[in-house]
Amino acid sequence: MDSYSRKSPKYYRIYEDLLKKIHDGEFEENDRFPSDTELVKEFDVSRGTVREAVKMLLMQGYLVRKQGKGTFVTYKKIEQDSDKLIGFSELMKRHNIKPTAKVVAKEITQPPGEIKRLMQLQDSDKVVHLIRVRYGDDLPLIIERSYFNYKFFEPIYSKDLENNSIFGLLYQHTDTKLGEATQRIEAMSTAQEEAELLNVPINTPLLLLKRLIQTKSGEYFQYSEDVYRSDRIGFTTRTSPYYDDHNDSGLPIDIAGDDLQEIIGQDD
Repeated sequence: MDSYSRKSPKYYRIYEDLLKKIHDGEFEENDRFPSDTELVKEFDVSRGTVREAVKMLLMQGYLVRKQGKGTFVTYKKIEQDSDKLIGFSELMKRHNIKPTAKVVAKEITQPPGEIKRLMQLQDSDKVVHLIRVRYGDDLPLIIERSYFNYKFFEPIYSKDLENNSIFGLLYQHTDTKLGEATQRIEAMSTAQEEAELLNVPINTPLLLLKRLIQTKSGEYFQYSEDVYRSDRIGFTTRTSPYYDDHNDSGLPIDIAGDDLQEIIGQDD
């Protein structure tokens, strides 16, 4: 054991030991994890020390607590390609996971000022404000908070939005085809509403995906701010070769991603 480990708090050394066991394959995906009582006996420490160690594993997405059932290993995340526009239903099916949804709110309304600006809507235009919780194998994974251009959404407004993909319904019942999308990913922590809808503790780390989608004709179809459980879903990106995006001084060009900031806006 190095000097750093000897000086680390006891709960952190237990966390490192448990994490190593997970990485070494001593636990399989969905295996039941030892209870606090079992870990207290194994490490001969207090329950509070064990809980701090387990809390770190929960926060980092290596474990998940299922109410009334216990704690389970769940370190294999669902990976989503952030460079491609893909619906939740299709993503789940690619991972052999059953997708479902629960509609929390749905209304036809006038767009708020910022939504009107982002979607370049006119004074007479209406939007559908839709909030859904998306589930994978009955586990809440995403809160979708979306505004849809009513002109395009009207033919599917009364369809079953809990058991169907919106993109799928759109292509099945309308002639609207989707075009480019601009996405921005941010970090956030769980407030009361997110905690209740996603069944996670307050202050759990989450990912916020802001997405603006156009139709093939260039009109805006959707703006959404979707909240993802970062312990279950991750995003992958692809970059161009290093030398393609550097000037003579060797410094990266366009670090800030000006195009995206101009469209979606800053939170400064």
